[in-house]
Amino acid sequence: MNSTLTGAVALYLAQVRAQLNDLPPGELEDVLQDVSGHLTEVAAEFGAEPTLADLQQRLGTPAQYADELRTAAGYPPRTSPVSQDDLNAGWKALRWGLISATGGPFFIAVGIFAWSRDETTFFGLLGLGILFVAAFLGVQALRGHDPRIVLDTPRGARGAAAIRGWIDQIPPNIRHELVTIGQPVWWVVRGVIGAGGFFALFGAASVTVVGAVAGAAVSIWIGRKTQQDRRWLWYVVPLNVVAAIVVPSFLAAAYVGASFGFLNNYNDYRGSSSHYNPPSNGLMLNGTPITNIYPFDAQGKQVPVRLYDQDGNPISLEQQDCATNYGTQSRDTTSNLFPQAVVVPDENGDSGPDNCTDTTKAPFVPPPAPATRTTPPPTAGPTPTPTPGKTPTVKPSKPAGPTLTVQPTR
Repeated sequence: MNSTLTGAVALYLAQVRAQLNDLPPGELEDVLQDVSGHLTEVAAEFGAEPTLADLQQRLGTPAQYADELRTAAGYPPRTSPVSQDDLNAGWKALRWGLISATGGPFFIAVGIFAWSRDETTFFGLLGLGILFVAAFLGVQALRGHDPRIVLDTPRGARGAAAIRGWIDQIPPNIRHELVTIGQPVWWVVRGVIGAGGFFALFGAASVTVVGAVAGAAVSIWIGRKTQQDRRWLWYVVPLNVVAAIVVPSFLAAAYVGASFGFLNNYNDYRGSSSHYNPPSNGLMLNGTPITNIYPFDAQGKQVPVRLYDQDGNPISLEQQDCATNYGTQSRDTTSNLFPQAVVVPDENGDSGPDNCTDTTKAPFVPPPAPATRTTPPPTAGPTPTPTPGKTPTVKPSKPAGPTLTVQPTR
């Protein structure tokens, strides 16, 4: 069957195939190749891409068209409709495929956004387990039938019609570019993100680039294999969903600066004071955030103080001690008592929850306080000698203020 057909033409061809699935597999493929070429010519006669109703009006229903093919090729008429066993097999395969494509990616996404290494590992492995086990059971449920048997089920037919309806909204020229150019590009991106992200996730940064290149090659091989054996779709479609989740997650994390488990290489955001991000709305000095204040008195001794602004409002900053990093207090706990305690790594640079210590001691030696000018104490002056007939002039010792002079009276 021609895999490049899209829209109503592809759906019509799938329904014709369902009416001819009692033919031998080799002969069936030969007939469908001729049918796909005929449908392509008929679709070109409409100018714009035809709808399913247009094709049925021009060629008849898929069942009628299949009967004409049988007559023209000399095949006997179909003795019975699609058996119930075939429909049950198609429905089971479709059900397991849906579980693989939804349950697996869901838990993998939970693992991607998990906070700790253990959570990421658990949910990631759980999601991969559900994905591959459900896909394997879906392939087994086919019981040797052609994978397209799922389109013979009512749910499969309705789902295919809905998907084709969405595809019909895309202009034909864009659909053609997506199939011929977009598909190979997606194969490469899927492999690079999948393999490269896997090695980066487990800390093998040295082989991440090599793994990404190898992943792209494997992804292209899987894509070509899927075109030849449709059973691979039970594995490829869920993995495509996972890739469609991971790629936007990387872009969103890079944009908002998030610290997802798969981006920080399992480094605990709370594991070290070096990872502390000061609040954007806290104190600033020349454009640099202030995370702590160490007051000293005139003798160079560190003293605790509480700070308030000009209106009497307390100046508070988020605490950074062990209690807020690993204890019961919220990380948003603030205080206006300075200096605040901060986490101190040990001699090995470790500041984990098992050996966390904090201190309020300043991590620097303050410079000497500038010298202040002192005023010498006042000194006593000489005693004035009175002169007969005149009022003496009193000249007191020179104080810090202005000099007062008394003139004699005449």
